[in-house]
Amino acid sequence: SLMKIVINALPYNTYQGIENFLTNLLRAWPHNEDEITVLANEISAKFLQPLPAYFKLEIIKFKKIDKLSIFIFQQFKLGRLLKKRKTDILFCASLNCPWLYPQKIVTIHDAAPFIIKGESSRFGKIYWLISLFFAKHFSRHLLTVSEFSRQELINKLKINQNKLSVIYNGAPVIPVINKNQTQTVSPYIIVIGNARKRKNLTTLLAAYNLIKTDIPDLRLIVVGKMDKRMQILANSYQNDRIEFTGFISDENKYQLLSQAQALIFPSLYEGFGLPILEAQIMGTPIICSNIPVFKEVANTGALFFNPLSASDLAEKIKKIINNPVLAANLKNEGSKNYPRFNWQKSAKKLVDILHLYENSSDK
Repeated sequence: SLMKIVINALPYNTYQGIENFLTNLLRAWPHNEDEITVLANEISAKFLQPLPAYFKLEIIKFKKIDKLSIFIFQQFKLGRLLKKRKTDILFCASLNCPWLYPQKIVTIHDAAPFIIKGESSRFGKIYWLISLFFAKHFSRHLLTVSEFSRQELINKLKINQNKLSVIYNGAPVIPVINKNQTQTVSPYIIVIGNARKRKNLTTLLAAYNLIKTDIPDLRLIVVGKMDKRMQILANSYQNDRIEFTGFISDENKYQLLSQAQALIFPSLYEGFGLPILEAQIMGTPIICSNIPVFKEVANTGALFFNPLSASDLAEKIKKIINNPVLAANLKNEGSKNYPRFNWQKSAKKLVDILHLYENSSDK
């Protein structure tokens, strides 16, 4: 039967992982007779477009699109608005949602803010803990993005397993890249990340330092937002072949990824690991941490190393550079793996879950 579904895109004003998750689910949404409204602010409305024709986009105007204004609106006005409209269910792509409104389905991407030291500020951690409390007790269902995250949330955050489902990220649709443009450049390995501790770039820099005499022409390209600390650490190795690109466009990222000798993904903790799928689509061999979530996502399409051992990582880099047969085999395994993840499948699963809560509101 028909449902009134509202999708909450109010909290978002930059385009990162969560926004990518939400945007792709909406674009892949299966066509049915539901009445679907997307509530957005002026910034999120822009990056969500184009939406399917059967969606209604409603923009809430804020004097200032900042965390506080959105927080106040979500906690004090949104619930009343939804009740007035006889909404069946509200879908939230993150823990950033109206706390006391019970007719909602909330996504918790991973347990990192709760269990990893230094992942968020003290104030941030308090905010996430309160949000988690309300998500547990005031929502119909919870979602996460991997089987690994699901187990973490059940075991470490005591979430009821019957209330928690997995909606995978889909493999991204990547524009065709002309691979022949810059073939003359000297070979490089690439890492996509940021300066957070769990991204474990310190181990990668140490490993890279160990191989510089063995493979003198191999460069290291570090993509993503970095801080002074990382720059200083890199400089301390006195190696002029480490390059920091800062934040770059997707197009540039895919261009760099497509020509790398390998993607290195050294994280100690992730909820999913999208760069794995990106590299598999681009046909780039992957060397990643042997953490459970990467084994779940990469399957046999990656070479795994102990993320606490720079020497293990150094050995694995040398192995891929010196062994073209191994590299080709990893590419081949990767190309068979990534189609398991697709947005249409994920969006359909999400809609099926939303429909379990059809007549749950007291209209």
